[in-house]
Order: sequence, then C-alpha cells, then structure tokens
Amino acid sequence: MPNSNHDSQMKNRPEYMVELGLSPPYTQEDVKQAYFAKAKKVHPDHGGTVEAFRALQSAFEKAKQYTAFRLDRRHWIAGKMEDYLALRHTVERLEQFGAEVTTNAVDWLEKSFGDFAQLTETIIGVRLANSSRADELVQALTEEQETLASMVRLELPGCQLSDSAALKLESFKQLKHLDLSKTPVTNEALWIVDELPALESLDLMGSQVSWWMRRKVKKLMQIRRHAKPVTPFD
Repeated sequence: MPNSNHDSQMKNRPEYMVELGLSPPYTQEDVKQAYFAKAKKVHPDHGGTVEAFRALQSAFEKAKQYTAFRLDRRHWIAGKMEDYLALRHTVERLEQFGAEVTTNAVDWLEKSFGDFAQLTETIIGVRLANSSRADELVQALTEEQETLASMVRLELPGCQLSDSAALKLESFKQLKHLDLSKTPVTNEALWIVDELPALESLDLMGSQVSWWMRRKVKKLMQIRRHAKPVTPFD
C-alpha cells in the first residue's frame, strides 16, 4: 500500500536536497557524503562545469543549515540570535551614512526555516552613491568586518573615496564585485586587486585610474571569472 506521507515528503523536497540527490529523512552525514560523491562527478577536473560545481556547493551549504536546524532547533535558534542582532546593528549603522544594504534572499530560507528565516540573513551587498562620506563608510565596514563576512558586492559610484580608504577594503577577501566608478581613486588604489582573490568585476570607469591600467584590470577580471573553483580536490 502506498505511503502517502512519504510520497508527500518526496514531492516537497527542498531544491537543494534534490540537487544533492537526497530523500528524507536527512542527516548531516548523508548531506556530507552526497556532496563529496557528486562533487567527484561535476568538478571541472572530472569533466563537469564551473556552473554545475558552484550550484552543488550552494546546495551543500543550504542543506547543512537545514539539517542543523532540524537536529536541534532550540540550540540552533539560540546560536543564530546573537548573529542576527549583530547584523541588525550593522545594517542600522551603515544606513546612517545613506547606504543601501542588501541581505540574502529569503525565499528558500522561509521554506526551510519558516518564521525563523530572518535569523539566517546575511549582508551580501552595500551601496553608497554620490556621497562625500565614503571614507567614513569604509572605516565603518572594516570595524564591522565580522558581520560582513558574506558581503560579496560593494558599490561606491560617484563617491569621494580616497586611495587610502580603498586600500582598507583588502580585509574583505570574499568580495566579488566592486564598483569604484566616477570616484577620484588613482592607480595607487589598484594594489587592492592582488589582495582580493575572489574579485571578478571592478568598475573603474570615470575614475582617475589610467586607461591602460583599467584595461589590464578588465583582462584580469575576465580571467578570474573563467577560472575553475577552488575545491577540496585541488
């Protein structure tokens, strides 16, 4: 006789569990084993693609959070609450400079964690345009670095940003997209490129950076975007 409860669970599997090829009930060990087994097939070194491997990595991170939540909800909530309060403090501080703060989308979070989805939010982007307070903002970012560990995009178009302030961004190794267009930064600020290994795009249009250096940076960003991901198999 068909098990309607099991059929319902299979039908409502989170997308990241489908990506990992897992069926309920889920355990943390199952998630880990499924990830490593599939990674051997989709990794670029084994005939896979960068896009497929990154999708697998994303599914793995989501699945780890989901199983941790299900394993011990009370402990999970207590652990996330402190981080959430720190995040809200950081958001409020950055907004005082006129910055727009983007947190991660919560669609999959709401499906997995329900009313507790907000506790898993992270800051993924900060934007401040045409401001004279960019140096102050950068200083605040460095002071809030721990809370900004997931920030992958920083946009400061048209801001009065100094080279010295731009160089302080070297602490954010996870940055992928940086917009310094129409700022007064010069070639001196480009030392930061070597300090940001994850950086895939750097907008310098309208800045004081020379045309030749902008061209070199653009070529480097193209190379980085097509580079294979770093994995446990490397």
